[in-house]
Amino acid sequence: MKVKFDLRPAEYLERERKRHSFNPLRLLASLLLLAFLICCGGYIAMAFLETRALSDEIEGLEGRVADLETNQTALTAEINRLKAREAQFVKTLAIMQSEPSTLEVLNSFETCMEPGMKIDSIRFTPVTTRGSSQVSYTAAVDATAANEEQIILLTDGLSSSGLFEDGGVTMPSTRRDEKTGRVAFNLSLKLRPIGQAAPPADSAEGKEP
Repeated sequence: MKVKFDLRPAEYLERERKRHSFNPLRLLASLLLLAFLICCGGYIAMAFLETRALSDEIEGLEGRVADLETNQTALTAEINRLKAREAQFVKTLAIMQSEPSTLEVLNSFETCMEPGMKIDSIRFTPVTTRGSSQVSYTAAVDATAANEEQIILLTDGLSSSGLFEDGGVTMPSTRRDEKTGRVAFNLSLKLRPIGQAAPPADSAEGKEP
């Protein structure tokens, strides 16, 4: 039979016994340390996921900002183009308003004249209103007709055409040629500015219920 002697010091043996024996405090400390490590790992994982989500959201917002900047550039270019067109239209309208509406007046005469009537001359004269840059025109017409009834019909038609201001169609004088029987007459017309013509009186009446 073999006998073994443990020659280690008693203090060392006591420490070994305590280290291998059950210790509630040591177990609690171990559990707390494990819980702390798990919580730290969880917080680190959550922070990582939150960082990734914020990074993706920032990338999306940057893309939207880039799209908005592109749209803003396109809108600015379109606004500049429209402003240029508007300026061109203003210039064109100013040029048109500085010229008499010759074609409209001639077309109105052609529509209202009875067979046998003749225009000898039409003279347009610009009239500028004081305090305004807008130019209007008057027209002096020399013409002949077969009788006075044709002249009345002509003046009534011109007055209702909408091209002339209210009371802007007047007949200063008439004279009959005793040899031919024709009536020579003069008309004084006051034109409305271009773009301000009123609708013909007969069409306005036709729209009434």
